[in-house]
Amino acid sequence: MTDLREKVANERGLIKKLQLAIPGFRGYRLREDVRIADSMLRIQLADYLNTNVLRGLESVRETAGNNLELDLMNDIATVISQAKTLESRIRHAEQGYSGISPAYHVEEADLNELYQYDLSLLDEISAATAATQSAVAAANSGDFSETAVCLREVKSDLGTLRSAFEKRIETMAELGAF
Repeated sequence: MTDLREKVANERGLIKKLQLAIPGFRGYRLREDVRIADSMLRIQLADYLNTNVLRGLESVRETAGNNLELDLMNDIATVISQAKTLESRIRHAEQGYSGISPAYHVEEADLNELYQYDLSLLDEISAATAATQSAVAAANSGDFSETAVCLREVKSDLGTLRSAFEKRIETMAELGAF
């Protein structure tokens, strides 16, 4: 995945470049750029979760429904609900206020640390993606007992992602970001 902080820095317009030259405003501009990059990253992570986990789970639900695997439907619904909640929380997460003259301001290094932390969430989403792909393959082959095993793995991976995301919230609170 491309480091979005570089992309944001490279795409600064004239006004933003002028802001970098103004003493006292430079720090604000740099912090805002990291916040923008982090926001873009979280949107990409949420999209990745939506595309690779939620859509796969919807496919499993459709296949199970078509095969009248009603016992599996509650398990699928639980995992889909968990994935949708996480997708929304990641997409709309707090990003830390870095105003020009706030009462408490979050340093650029702290925002960079937050960006790196958000980037590490990709590992947990990738694990859930792999388990989802296994569930899709099992459902498509008609092996619904294996599908149930894979769904438990997806649920576990999403639980790990939720825990990591909750740690992100704790980290932001320690930084005084909100």
